[in-house]
Amino acid sequence: MRVGIVGHAEDKFTSVTRTKAIQLIKTLLESQDDVLVSGRCPLGGVDVWAEVLADSMNMSKIIHPPSCNNWSQGYKPRNLRIARDSDVVHVIVCAKYPPEYSGMVFESCYHCHTNTHIKSGGCWTAYQARILGKPAFWHILEGN
Repeated sequence: MRVGIVGHAEDKFTSVTRTKAIQLIKTLLESQDDVLVSGRCPLGGVDVWAEVLADSMNMSKIIHPPSCNNWSQGYKPRNLRIARDSDVVHVIVCAKYPPEYSGMVFESCYHCHTNTHIKSGGCWTAYQARILGKPAFWHILEGN
């Protein structure tokens, strides 16, 4: 199975949620027969942790890094490739911003119109997978 794993960049995690995310990724990549599909976010986080874990498990990978650091030419096509190449997509996101977070803050995730977690482009990717008829699951991590 081609398992898409997407989610927040590293700056959105605390040490607690980082540990939870890595444990969850290990669970999602349960079989060496699985293939990881992800996006090698240049800011680290879920994509990179999943790739490192897949390497440690000698798993196959399909990695789609963004070609540049903008939405229309970099992240959007990258996210569409992740949705296309995955059989299932898992979005790993945090419920709240960490106390020391200094980036842009949004009241809710404008991709999925909820305030159960902070904004993530991974939501957009998962919805694209659903449009293609593929299952998508959200994993919302709590903890500061």
